[in-house]
Amino acid sequence: MEEHATSGIETSNASTQEAFVALMQTLLERDPIGMPPPVVTFWCGAGFSKAWDPRAPTDGELFSFDVEELEALPNLRHILHVMGWEQYQRLDFERFKALSYAMDMQVRYPDIRNRYIDSQNLGLAINEIRALIWRRFHARCDLHAISDGSLRFDDSPPSEGQQAMLDFFSALERCARRSGFGPLWPLYHFITTNYDFTLERLQERIEPSGTPVFDRFYRGITPSSICGRSIWEQAPRRLDRNLLKINGGFELQSRSDGFGFDFDYRARDEREVRRDPPLLILPSQVQDYGERYFQQVFPKAVRLLRETSVLVIVGYSMPPEDALLRFILRQLAESPDDARGKHVFVVDTKNHATIRARLEELLFSIGRIGWPREHYYSGKFEHFCAELAPRIGQRG
Repeated sequence: MEEHATSGIETSNASTQEAFVALMQTLLERDPIGMPPPVVTFWCGAGFSKAWDPRAPTDGELFSFDVEELEALPNLRHILHVMGWEQYQRLDFERFKALSYAMDMQVRYPDIRNRYIDSQNLGLAINEIRALIWRRFHARCDLHAISDGSLRFDDSPPSEGQQAMLDFFSALERCARRSGFGPLWPLYHFITTNYDFTLERLQERIEPSGTPVFDRFYRGITPSSICGRSIWEQAPRRLDRNLLKINGGFELQSRSDGFGFDFDYRARDEREVRRDPPLLILPSQVQDYGERYFQQVFPKAVRLLRETSVLVIVGYSMPPEDALLRFILRQLAESPDDARGKHVFVVDTKNHATIRARLEELLFSIGRIGWPREHYYSGKFEHFCAELAPRIGQRG
């Protein structure tokens, strides 16, 4: 056993790996006629994107900035002025969450708005922040937009960490094909708190066909267009694997006519983004998920978690301010009876004592009946993948 230096609890990466391999073998070898197919869901936090690209910013890096960066954002500067925030020279992550909360309250409760704040300048200021976040992310980490002609991402050689992740998910794909549950059965799905295109790029690399990866993912909503092409012009879509972006995404845009949404993964300049910013949830002391997109996606996430046999939480520490997301996570096992037979794997570099306490607070059945089973891997997800990829599907 290895003792985690900072947590004071014992963790064993080796036993976690053994448990994952054995569990996959058990699930994938059960009767495909008499038993429902297993569902593996990856809940992806910032650590997942960082495993794919080490340049990917954390929340503290993405949502902290000097006030000089706001010079070209007149509506946000106005909001800061009338709220008495203009004296701050820097907004760190905690202060940013406080600002988001204050703006959310002004949106939600018109009767208590500041005399110089209205729904229009609030909406414009929120869109300015969304465009600013896009710009800051793009400056740190290339989004790797798709080619307008092929609707596919770049084909640059994968890094060592990326190859490990590709090998891991490719191994899961091969196991799924051999299981007898059907040639199109997807086995695993994704719920992500990230805005970026990491999961799309990963899936495209292991997709056997040359069709766009959008033809595989069900996003919880159906867009009116993808990359400027009407949904009527798209090829028939399989839509058998969930990718639910519960904080929004850089490709997600609300339609100007107020009807539905568009996806656009093509390169855009900052002027275009400011004119039509992506739909993003901003970190706040109390998150506001009142927009139509989230009202449609959240029930899909709840259903997927209730059907999930194995939940793999990667790089997400369940922070207290994510009250609604924590509630959604709890739907994995709403009652002790729901928890039986389920497993949770946590892959993270953070203090496992804190993460474990938060998980057991959400899933109280763990303490009462020992289900779902907990497994902890202390380290980076790419290392987890590299160590497991050669072993998944190997018969003992």
